[in-house]
Amino acid sequence: MHSRRILFENITSLTALQVLNYATPLLTLPYLVRVLEPSRFGLLSFAQGVVLYFDIFTDFGFNFTQTRAIAAARGDVGSISRIFWATLYAKTLLMGISAAGLALLVIFIPQMRAVPRLYAANFLYVVGTTFFPLWFFQGLEQMKVAAALLAGARLLTVPALFLFVRHTQDYVVAGAIQSSVEVVASVVAWPIILSRARLTWCPPSLPDVVGTLKAASALFLSSSAMQLSSSSAIVILGFTADKTQIGYFSAADKLIKAASAALNPVAQALYPHITAAKLRSRESAFELIQRAFYSVGILMFCISIVTVIAARPVCELVLGKSFEHSIRILQCLAPLPLLSGLTNVLGTQTMLVFEMDVLFSRLLVVSAACGIPITFLLSLSFGAVGVAFGSVGTATFLVASMWLTLHSRRMLFWQRQRQQCVAQNDLC
Repeated sequence: MHSRRILFENITSLTALQVLNYATPLLTLPYLVRVLEPSRFGLLSFAQGVVLYFDIFTDFGFNFTQTRAIAAARGDVGSISRIFWATLYAKTLLMGISAAGLALLVIFIPQMRAVPRLYAANFLYVVGTTFFPLWFFQGLEQMKVAAALLAGARLLTVPALFLFVRHTQDYVVAGAIQSSVEVVASVVAWPIILSRARLTWCPPSLPDVVGTLKAASALFLSSSAMQLSSSSAIVILGFTADKTQIGYFSAADKLIKAASAALNPVAQALYPHITAAKLRSRESAFELIQRAFYSVGILMFCISIVTVIAARPVCELVLGKSFEHSIRILQCLAPLPLLSGLTNVLGTQTMLVFEMDVLFSRLLVVSAACGIPITFLLSLSFGAVGVAFGSVGTATFLVASMWLTLHSRRMLFWQRQRQQCVAQNDLC
């Protein structure tokens, strides 16, 4: 009962946070798209897409591996402290490399060199995610604190955007405000972490940092491939289409991500919970995965259907008449909520929990390697609509690959009889 209560509290906290995370942009999105107009909104979105690559690199899969490590070490303050400081040092090192890499791109790519301040402003996001240890809160199943801190910081961006973004040329200011959420949350989080978690100071050695990076390297490939597949669309458009097309796609992409966000609270709370259940017994973990498979599938299927039906009124209400081209793009992207839900259950909640990290990574890398070139070719012929079809095709290929992989290993958690067979015979 205590375990269920913790899971319920974490899901509730994360749900509230996700509602705020996407309600806030939906409140400000109509204002931003009208003030910045499609061209400057597209330029801002392109910069955010580029910076996201460096955030993926800095994360390095730690949100999976270190969440799992903290969950396994729960109750051992010494082990948790060593994991915490080694991870923080590793992320700081990667952040420094990312800053240098972004600076080189700004210097050598003409279209980026024209607005260097825009990329510097958006890099605040990488700084914030480096020092706000969401993986730490997830591993301890203490998401109420993290949710409250991020929610408070997110709320501050609403009045800031209305006050300081008044003209088209304020797109750099808009980028800085949107990228500063985790920075603000980190300032408040650190005193809480040090006092409540009772961490001891364990300065990591070089082998500790290297070991942390090695442990996450397989999942770095998988997590980066997964995010590259979903976030490369805007960057691809940046090199194949004009800024207006980027603006149309980016607006639709933000709406579909808001729809898909219904999954995030459940997924983030389930991962450490299923990991802890697996330590008790494999059967307990498979029971949770089976329930998640059906509940998540039904929820995300309904969201995808509603997205198709409501695309026109939502775009007209939120984006305005100047973004009419976003309606068709949003309808093309509608299958993504369902596909992302299936990917999470089959991949994160099953393959990662049962430590199939390398195989999980290979599937995501192959999916990205096939999907990104196809999306690029589609963008040359069909623009933003082609990119939307490419994104959906890539996600479909990934789900099919995961399904077939689990089927070949007889990890049929959606079938109760086979589930028990797997638990008893240790086939996974």
